[in-house]
Amino acid sequence: MTLRWARTTGHAVAAPDEGRPVSTLELFFDLVFVFTITQVTALVRDGTGATGYLRGAAVLVVTWWMYDGYAWLSNNIEPTTLSTRLPMLAGMAGFLFMAIATPQAFGSQAWAFAIAYLLVVLIHGAQFSRSALGSSSEAIRRIVPVNVLAALMLMLAAALGGDLAWIGWALAIVPLVLAVVVRRERGFALRAGHFAERHQLIIIIALGETVVAVGAGAQDRLHSFPVVFAVLLSLALLSAVWWLYFGGDDERAAEALAELPDTEVPSVALRAYSLAHLLHVAGLVLVAVGLHAVVAEPGHGLSARNAVTTGAGLALFMIGEFCFLRTLRLTPGWWLVAGAAAALVVSPIGLANGLAEVALLAAVTIVVVRVRRSDAPAQSGLAVQT
Repeated sequence: MTLRWARTTGHAVAAPDEGRPVSTLELFFDLVFVFTITQVTALVRDGTGATGYLRGAAVLVVTWWMYDGYAWLSNNIEPTTLSTRLPMLAGMAGFLFMAIATPQAFGSQAWAFAIAYLLVVLIHGAQFSRSALGSSSEAIRRIVPVNVLAALMLMLAAALGGDLAWIGWALAIVPLVLAVVVRRERGFALRAGHFAERHQLIIIIALGETVVAVGAGAQDRLHSFPVVFAVLLSLALLSAVWWLYFGGDDERAAEALAELPDTEVPSVALRAYSLAHLLHVAGLVLVAVGLHAVVAEPGHGLSARNAVTTGAGLALFMIGEFCFLRTLRLTPGWWLVAGAAAALVVSPIGLANGLAEVALLAAVTIVVVRVRRSDAPAQSGLAVQT
């Protein structure tokens, strides 16, 4: 394949074809996010009290905001030429440094995280401004100041240090939330099929991290039957979670997004994919923390922290799926809310036996999947409205 400089009209890069799938460079780019999720999982797992959860949530929110921003970017500017690939690779380097710094993002590596974040923001804004897809090059001008402000607040957090760092982190997250509230996504153009596929791959990545957590907990211990049993139960739970998302709703969601008027796609995509999928990923991070603890000491009771974390992670994933499907009007989805509640109710069982909790959570998920399968035919003909 001959590498070409991007075709441009003025400063703009020619819009990619509507039906083009996710590129191999995007898949390569996503490998960094695997490491990011691993680091966030460790941050939560190694924290004490609420600190680990809060730090993990803060890092995940600001990282996800820009990581998903690059999904919007590659949707507008396909990285197939030299002038579009090099900035993607530079952004990838920025995310890698952020991931490396994540365990100490509130400590000794705060400046490294903040500077890498600013690099990621600047590359994103510069590249997006070249988009020839719809009015995206104009719409990005409303987002760049928000992203730069968030990066500057992370620098403020690094400068303050200690407990005062939370001031900077809070001020970094606030403008991101306000950007969603005031609908700064208006004016962007998106290729629906590509956007849906990219986020489906992100769920696979997050599921992969849970598998890594299970494998790490069982390392060099397969001579023990309880460990083998814990691995099998964990895989059963993860398989059911995979089925919950990829049992057909993923395809129906992509079709529903593609059927929307172009002017409505950005808003629905933001809510259904960019926001709801953050709940999916956060839920899988918590599940990974819990499964690691179960495999580490199979047959024993979990601490209250780990027992609740495992059930809460599955509940959060189901709430994310509920928001995802409701936004696209694919199903009322109240069975997902019931499943989330059941996951929380089951959590205390882990205090007595971690394996029992995993088995019950797997059973809850399987029931939810079965209910959805019986519900899907009746719901598949619903018109998608926003």
